Amino acid sequence: MRRKDREVLDFDEIIGILDKCKVMHLAMISEGKPYSVPVNFGYMAFNEDGKKRLEVYFHGAKEGKKVSALKENPQVCFSAVSFSQTESSDKSTEPCSWTCFYESVIGSGKAVFLENAAERAKAMDALMLHNGYRLPPGVKTIAYNMMMFAKTSVVKIEIEMLTGKRHLKK
Repeated sequence: MRRKDREVLDFDEIIGILDKCKVMHLAMISEGKPYSVPVNFGYMAFNEDGKKRLEVYFHGAKEGKKVSALKENPQVCFSAVSFSQTESSDKSTEPCSWTCFYESVIGSGKAVFLENAAERAKAMDALMLHNGYRLPPGVKTIAYNMMMFAKTSVVKIEIEMLTGKRHLKK
């Protein structure tokens, strides 16, 4: 990263940024060419044996260009932006005096289609809760329509690289 002063390396800070993001842009290769789509996502952060780890999940139809691309080549990259504001740094009309304030997360890894029902439900729970779903009082688990659940691909990204970046107004 060229601007080391804007780099976010602390895992918990990266998770804090990711928590504010609602859309993730998923990049992959389709038929030898770059292909990117916005997706809703969820995630789970773990602490295993003293090492912090992240799993990112997304879902979609069981067929289509995204599914074909991921089966052809499971290596993916993703980015998510939680905040963005562009303004002139000196309030002039000079075009090159503008800057963008933002917080973002970028990662890469391997996309894995989840087949196990319990893993799929756990991933969908993370996705639903991240996107604002709230369990009704007294309910402990999310009940999915099994017909719809059967028609849905659920994918986990096994993270290999993760970083954050921010430029905030002072």
